Amino acid sequence: MAGVILFASSAALISTRCLGEPDVTHVDVSTLGDLERELENLRERLDIPGLSAAIAVRGDIVWAHGFGWADLERHVPVDPDNTSFHLASVTKPYTATVVLQLVDEGRLRLDAPVSDFGIDMPRNAPVRVWHLLSHTSGGTPGTAFHYDARAFGSLTAVVERATGRPFAAELTDRIVRKLALRHTGPNPREVNRAGCRAQVVLRLLDLCGTEQQAESSRAAFAASGLDRASLDADVATGYARRWGRQLWPAGLFGPMRPEQHLTSLFASAGLVASANDVARFSMALDDGRLLKDSTLARAFTPAITPPVGKPTFGLAWFVQDYEGRSLAWHFGQTFESSSLVLKIPRDRVTFVALANSDGLSRRRRLGDHGNVLASPAAVLFLKLIASGWSG
Repeated sequence: MAGVILFASSAALISTRCLGEPDVTHVDVSTLGDLERELENLRERLDIPGLSAAIAVRGDIVWAHGFGWADLERHVPVDPDNTSFHLASVTKPYTATVVLQLVDEGRLRLDAPVSDFGIDMPRNAPVRVWHLLSHTSGGTPGTAFHYDARAFGSLTAVVERATGRPFAAELTDRIVRKLALRHTGPNPREVNRAGCRAQVVLRLLDLCGTEQQAESSRAAFAASGLDRASLDADVATGYARRWGRQLWPAGLFGPMRPEQHLTSLFASAGLVASANDVARFSMALDDGRLLKDSTLARAFTPAITPPVGKPTFGLAWFVQDYEGRSLAWHFGQTFESSSLVLKIPRDRVTFVALANSDGLSRRRRLGDHGNVLASPAAVLFLKLIASGWSG
């Protein structure tokens, strides 16, 4: 037994020191100064070049801070209002908002079969729109949660068939323009497909794309009607570890080097935004400017009752109880970026953290376990809330 304990302790030590996995459970966070200090420590420990964070309380951004560099090579610092990051799967709550707006308008039914929108998903029962939103479209639809970004991505076609317009145009008009989000939009950067194909894992995972997909990306941005140059100018450069990138695109070890973002805008991913803009989006949800109160409440309500220990998920939001508070949250992770948005709906409080490497989400398995306490950044924020801080 002593040998097992020694091995476990050694493994934990190696993980923390060599893999950069900090333990923040014993850290004291009772002021915004404490939070800034610990987020900076977290950034350094996780080798994140740049981190941006914001807190919104009852309709106001009460704190926002940039840490490190949006671009290491050009020494561009992170600005929480101006620097945009790739949101990855944090795009999904934006998509859900568009879908639910169509429901509020009577133009779409949550129980509509996806086959009505030209989507072929052979199952032993019809797949419906709410199954896509709640990641319950596999097996017998509506019975079990399984995080499935590809299935969720089918909501692109749902929106386009329901409106007769490109998905990018609907999201931009309904959220970006409506809220005057100056640093939010589709991924404005072109992807070097040849460089992507040089990486073994990307080819195996079919993530390199085709020229047709590249053209689709250009069309999506054009449909948004936004100015590519102005949005592109403030997007943080993504980074991955230098060595081992042929085997795993995020790299295995070594210094951080620039890495391209491979996703254009669709229902599951591809949106860029600044931390403050994400907070503004969240505040608009709280204030009833985007959805009816009853519709938003449904989004934050478990879509199904999961088995004990399994993730609880609403309509594009993980939902979870923490010390008497109900939380709604989502994370994002790609090879060169990571993100988190965490809401306390009852108190109209939001925490946002965005990074230009995979450090915020790497090895957390947030989508598998549905536990936001696996995120060190989330834990630091919740410690601040638990201390009695109220903004």
